[in-house]
Amino acid sequence: MSVNTEAINKGLESINYNNINVHNKNEENKNNKFSEIISGVINNVNNSQVNANNMVNSFIKGEDVSMHNVMLAVEESQISMQLLIEMRNKLVEAYQEVNKVQL
Repeated sequence: MSVNTEAINKGLESINYNNINVHNKNEENKNNKFSEIISGVINNVNNSQVNANNMVNSFIKGEDVSMHNVMLAVEESQISMQLLIEMRNKLVEAYQEVNKVQL
């Protein structure tokens, strides 16, 4: 089984590590950057889903869209969604671990 990593790479590219300033002491700024990153990832996944849906609709209408491209778009959107779900799961796990820490 071959896995197309293009969607995963796009998801990871959307997390632009160069824009994250680890040494930033302004807590509000950190929260804003984190929320911007998460929003960007969610928007990319949404755009992928919309693109796949549009391609499927175009194919059904008989427009000039190849079955190959439709299937690639659908698979890309599924992989993007799986990546987003795994990211969410990891964030929830991290949050739960932080809450378990006793001060």
